Amino acid sequence: MKERELLDRLDPEAEAFDSAVTREHYLNRSGQKEELSLEPIFRRHRRLFSRETVEALAALRLRDSRLRPIRELAVFGYLEEAARPLTEELARRETVDTATWDSQQVPCRSLWTLVMNEADIDRRHELERLRCELTAAQNPIREARWGVLHARTRELGYRSYYHLCDRVGGLDLQGLLALMERFLWDTDKLYHDRLEGYLRSIGVSPALAERSDLSYLFRSPQFDAVFDGQRLLPALKATLRGLGIEPDHLPNVRLDVEPRPRKSPRAFCAPVRIPDEIWLVISPHGGQDDYRALFHEAGHAYHFAHVRREASFAHRGMGDNSVTEGFAFVLEHLVYNPAWLQEHLGLADPTEYLALARFHKLYMLRRYAAKLQYECDLHRSDDVRARAKRYSDLLTAALGVRYAPQDYLFDVDDGFYCARYVRAWIFEAQVRCYLESEFGKAWFRSAKAGRRLRGLWALGQRYPAHQLVRRVGYRGLDPGPLVAELTRALTD
Repeated sequence: MKERELLDRLDPEAEAFDSAVTREHYLNRSGQKEELSLEPIFRRHRRLFSRETVEALAALRLRDSRLRPIRELAVFGYLEEAARPLTEELARRETVDTATWDSQQVPCRSLWTLVMNEADIDRRHELERLRCELTAAQNPIREARWGVLHARTRELGYRSYYHLCDRVGGLDLQGLLALMERFLWDTDKLYHDRLEGYLRSIGVSPALAERSDLSYLFRSPQFDAVFDGQRLLPALKATLRGLGIEPDHLPNVRLDVEPRPRKSPRAFCAPVRIPDEIWLVISPHGGQDDYRALFHEAGHAYHFAHVRREASFAHRGMGDNSVTEGFAFVLEHLVYNPAWLQEHLGLADPTEYLALARFHKLYMLRRYAAKLQYECDLHRSDDVRARAKRYSDLLTAALGVRYAPQDYLFDVDDGFYCARYVRAWIFEAQVRCYLESEFGKAWFRSAKAGRRLRGLWALGQRYPAHQLVRRVGYRGLDPGPLVAELTRALTD
């Protein structure tokens, strides 16, 4: 009984902590606050991340579905508590650092938006050089931070951060890595054959191509007239109404589309209080990428907004993030759906756009496969500083454009989140196959499909992705639908 009492006590404290941290990250990343003030929050909830709590949770042998997510939060909180000053300093630098461009000071976070919108290759590469200089200047903080996280991992008795994430997060990294290495092999010719043509279409020699060139390619200004910014929010609201969801009756989902100089260019969802206060944050920079970003983050937002309030926080706000990422991809994939493009954007012949969009999806999957390879290497090692060349080599080989070695830690999220994304893409393809088989290719206009989605959303993250897909007829995560979709789409 005392063992269950420990979970009963930690669950509401975990909710209070998560809410405070999420709000703080929201204010910083949305450009409303320069600093990231985590120290007072960790101090208030120090019991949640004490060594005693971590060890007590590790010793539990309860058959209680709250145990894994609460233990995961406590373990990663214990690691982050030691690295917190470095996390705060890094967030401050990413917010306030600037570069000089066209005689103006441009915030660090705004450089990537300039990169993807710059048509001139020389100016684009120069912008990328400036971005890399800022990243390199911040890297000593990232190196020190990962050094702290790796050291604390070994203090807990794990061989490496890789082994901690694999065991505590239940990720099966070895199996996932084998799957994605096979994916890289199987799609290598398919990808590189198309890459050369697309690079030449924007005036870039494949031998000189950089990551920034693909950012400009995928920005796709030639489709801006179709993906009109004025239609962006109306298209989302109309889509939700087609699913029987009235967005204006859900005040718990709050849109932040305000332009701010220091706002992160990377769209995000901040579930501050689940399901009562969910922030959907985007920083529009034009074109179809805004649509993908908004619909992706809307998938998170409406997932969390429909979670059962009475469920424990371990099931509402913790658990396998592959699930919420998967639901985000379900909505995002609508911008690949010919019926949706015709109905909501009036695009009668989407052939050219869909070819590029599917190539972009293949690029993203190969990118995350290479990131998974790299992070497995990085987090088995004791010295993160020796990995810059390995990062550049792996990503450049997989994607056919030069990836800057300066990004070798900037491009890494905590907790092997790249693995969550890979699992989410597999999960999404299976859920979408189910929706299409039950409600047709235009499932987005079916209120019954909406009810089915809301039923899955209501579960929060009580079940990991490989278990949740059983509710739509699969035995577990199966990459078959995803691989078949990409292979068929790109070879037709």
